[in-house]
Amino acid sequence: MTELIIDRDERLKLRAQSHDLAPVVLLGQNGLTEAVLKEIDKAMNARGLVKIRIPGDDREARSEIIARILDQLNAALIQAIGKTVTVWRPIAEQKNEEKNEQRPDREARKPRSRGGKILKTDKKRLAQAKKPVRRAHPKRGRLVKKAMGAKQ
Repeated sequence: MTELIIDRDERLKLRAQSHDLAPVVLLGQNGLTEAVLKEIDKAMNARGLVKIRIPGDDREARSEIIARILDQLNAALIQAIGKTVTVWRPIAEQKNEEKNEQRPDREARKPRSRGGKILKTDKKRLAQAKKPVRRAHPKRGRLVKKAMGAKQ
């Protein structure tokens, strides 16, 4: 595999998106192992844009690790500041469709309850769906006591 090359405008957009991200993968004592590469690959399949923290003070060793990551995972380098590297790879559309098919639709789920009461989040969801709210106890009518000697 080779490194993915993207144009400047897309790189700037991705750099702006990565600003708030925290490093997802942290390299340990053993450096870049096959297990770490698998974790980076898994994170890139899920998110696309991933920050990686590479320890060590040797710049040449860090640049070799970055080159190996980009080459083996077919990713693009977005930004490298100090020990933090941001890489990107487009998310495969086919995998996203499979995930959506496996998950049940949120509106189709039944309301959860605790002790016969409907949870507040389910009440909001049911109100948005304009379905009647199932209650643990039916609403009671308002009772008005007649005052002694009051005329009607």
